[in-house]
Amino acid sequence: MTNQAEFWQSMPMPAPVELVHSHTHSLRIVSGDEALVVRVLTRDGAIGVGFTLNLDAAVARDMAAWDAAARRAGSPLWKLLGGKARAAIPVLRASGEGLDPWSAGSVEAVLAARPRLLVAPHAHAWEIAWCATLAASLGAGTAIAVPGEPKLARAEPPDAPGHGIDWSSEPLFAAIRWSDPTRAS
Repeated sequence: MTNQAEFWQSMPMPAPVELVHSHTHSLRIVSGDEALVVRVLTRDGAIGVGFTLNLDAAVARDMAAWDAAARRAGSPLWKLLGGKARAAIPVLRASGEGLDPWSAGSVEAVLAARPRLLVAPHAHAWEIAWCATLAASLGAGTAIAVPGEPKLARAEPPDAPGHGIDWSSEPLFAAIRWSDPTRAS
């Protein structure tokens, strides 16, 4: 492959998204854990952002691609994925059951599994927000599980376009210097 655009075109993607640029950044979060944060740019100029705390950049890139697709569509991601109604998602104490969306590998794998319980393995606010988006796309009866005692009883799926993760809960996120894909290297 001769350029970055061809590389990203060869990767599995949500059908409506053609990536031309991707930037992965490692970030030390408040808990001391490391997060990988990925920002993507589509051919038509949509930007999406994704993350992982399990250090699998492909999962974060998949999340970012779906975020870009929903932003381009002007829709909350849960609606783009087939969700019908926005409702608060129960957050429960983990029981050892459920599906960790980051271990599943992709949004498509989560949707295919149709879990009734999504696990936010670190109980991080970003993880809970992502699980709320996925749960809303899966429909009524889906809940989120966290280790330990939940800090909140319910999580709201977003109304805004994209996946709706509030990046401000991690102060270093705002300090990321994203590369400029429009500048020649």
